[in-house]
Amino acid sequence: MRHETIELDLDGKAVPVPRELADRLAAAAAARAGVSAQHRDLSLLLARGLESGHASLGHGEVRVLCAVLEEELDRFGPAAAELVRAVV
Repeated sequence: MRHETIELDLDGKAVPVPRELADRLAAAAAARAGVSAQHRDLSLLLARGLESGHASLGHGEVRVLCAVLEEELDRFGPAAAELVRAVV
């Protein structure tokens, strides 16, 4: 049975993230993969996290995650705002 959340390890800080948000973030990062290898890496890490229920992001991936969130924060909803607060 799949959980409704996945656990993101954000440079040592464990944060539960709704599966739907992680999926949307992975898609947004993948859409920018042609522009940035870091976006590609983030999309791959999140995709693996969706399969396993856990993803570990280092400092660089967390920076890119914040950039993706900030680009379209309104689109991702309140869970994204909570994730931004958890990163800071």
